[in-house]
Amino acid sequence: MNKVLQLFKLDLSHNRVFGLDILRFVAIFMVLLGHSMLFVPADIKPMFKQFLLDGVSIFFVLSGFLIGGILIKQLNREKPTFNGLLDFWKRRWMRTLPAYMVVLIALIIYTVILVPENLPKDLYRFFFFIQNFFVERPTFFAEAWSLSIEEWFYLSIPLLLFGTLILFKTSTKWTIFIVSILVIAAITYYRYYLYQSVGFSDFGNELKEKAFKKYLQLNIEYQVVPRLDSIMFGVLGSFLAYYYPKIWQNKLLILLSVAGLVVLWYSKFKMYNSLDVNNSVFSYTMKSLGVFLLMPLLANLKSGPAFLVKPITYFSLISYSMYLVNLNVVAIAIIKNSIHGYYGDKYVATSTWYVDFGLYWLFTILISVLMYKFIEIPFMNMRDRKKVKAN
Repeated sequence: MNKVLQLFKLDLSHNRVFGLDILRFVAIFMVLLGHSMLFVPADIKPMFKQFLLDGVSIFFVLSGFLIGGILIKQLNREKPTFNGLLDFWKRRWMRTLPAYMVVLIALIIYTVILVPENLPKDLYRFFFFIQNFFVERPTFFAEAWSLSIEEWFYLSIPLLLFGTLILFKTSTKWTIFIVSILVIAAITYYRYYLYQSVGFSDFGNELKEKAFKKYLQLNIEYQVVPRLDSIMFGVLGSFLAYYYPKIWQNKLLILLSVAGLVVLWYSKFKMYNSLDVNNSVFSYTMKSLGVFLLMPLLANLKSGPAFLVKPITYFSLISYSMYLVNLNVVAIAIIKNSIHGYYGDKYVATSTWYVDFGLYWLFTILISVLMYKFIEIPFMNMRDRKKVKAN
């Protein structure tokens, strides 16, 4: 028994920022709670949904803040070079690709053996993160839509920053600021263009409203380019934290955080309730802004009470693996298909729905811990050893 418990024990002594772990915890909890609605009866779902926030938007801004900080420190420490850019990409991909590839290949093998009709014809797209690049998000490994956005951000934005600095010899500080503002503005306009290009004006027609809502989700919410600005809000936060620490540590942080929560809840209740341009285009901006306003307080919250730090740190460490396995692996492959045999059929919640609900959380946590320990950690250690040798 002790050996089993030891298997799921994690080292929590890492030098971490408690406030940012709170954001990770909330983000992954919201994602899992949203996906767990598959097992909840229709009459109970509203009770859960009133507490839901957009966990993916939180992840986007947090990711931008962390990656922006890495880029800013690297560009201020050494001159921008192509080798420096390659080093950044290698380190990022060693963090994200191994676990992603393991889950992707496992899902492909599972699908080929048990439900071959569900295997997408353009499977190669998943290996290059283009499954939702200017096309609708596929149902196979559906949650990977956000990973595509993050990977294209890691590829394109550093390339833009390094290229600008190398070609035009501009200052690091203002290049980062101007690029951040321009990307946010350009992507926001692109969403507006997509919204206007559809031409649905008769919102009184129920069928048109339904079609338009589906269009917004598949062509704006779940595609790569229209969501890149969310991550840039995080980069803008890292810019302020690095270059203007006095502003980032201002006494008004609590008021900013309250404003951020208000913005998040406002965007939650308005999004898709109305199909006008404000809610269809700018709600994504509002959600990112809400998280952005929370960042200063949480980024400066270095520690907290032990009874909160330990569980929040634990789940923050495994949050990436939890995101990868919770839906298609646990909810669909294990519970829906393998346990209940609903291959090709819709899952129907029963009076014992809470059993599946509990199994969903249990299996997700257990599998994620193993993924983190035996896939994520070894590749991160390999990455860090290479960095030490290079120095």
